[in-house]
Amino acid sequence: MKMILDAILNQYSYVEQEIKLPSGINFYKHKDKNIASYFIVNDIDCRKFEDDETSMKNEIEQLEELYSHSKASQTESLKTRIQNSFTNNKEASQIDKNTSAIYLIQLSDMEKMSQYRNMVFAIEESPNYFKRYVIPYTESQAEHLKYTIANYDGRAINDILSDIANNEDEYYKLLDGKNIGSEYEFVIRLFSKIPFLQYKFKADSAPLSIENDILQKIEGKLKEYHTAIQTKTCNIEHLIELESNLVIDDESLDKELNNLLGGDK
Repeated sequence: MKMILDAILNQYSYVEQEIKLPSGINFYKHKDKNIASYFIVNDIDCRKFEDDETSMKNEIEQLEELYSHSKASQTESLKTRIQNSFTNNKEASQIDKNTSAIYLIQLSDMEKMSQYRNMVFAIEESPNYFKRYVIPYTESQAEHLKYTIANYDGRAINDILSDIANNEDEYYKLLDGKNIGSEYEFVIRLFSKIPFLQYKFKADSAPLSIENDILQKIEGKLKEYHTAIQTKTCNIEHLIELESNLVIDDESLDKELNNLLGGDK
């Protein structure tokens, strides 16, 4: 999962900082020093206690505790460690209001997330310290997406994710709740949770009007006849002449009927 998120963050000019942090926690900042935007990523394996909401909540809340614990503690808080990694004091002073946390919650079954909606809402709506985004996923989803990314040669990560998200069949399956836990659902969640990730809509041509659709499907002299009968100053003698040119011989008629009935062409 870290490889996927690294690819996304790197495309948008975020780089991981070499700071000694607890396992599963990483800090990223924007390459441009004039852009005060930072991310703490916390990857939590909840599979062993995913049926215990209290344990899950306690595990997720540890990031906030580590970030903010008292200076009297024997170890430095995450906030202090992050601030000490900056060479610019002004930049270091901005981390509270410019930091977001991405919680990657690994589960064995995505169906279980339905029972934790209120908990996720409470976590994401907390006003303390940083903005929060909770992204649940399964090992299968992450592995499938890594495989897909590896098979796109040199494409930007948001292009790859957009290609996946543009699958209409999977979209309707997700609406019907038929592909929960799929790679597609995971990609849609990434777009909905990562604030800077840009979705590229598939450009569909506008549908043809009925009139233009008919004109494209009729050919030759039949098109001339179709155009003629639509004019307000239609000449009856001209129509009779056009009709006479539309006589179809029996062999052609049989062939056309056979095609329409699904026979051999």
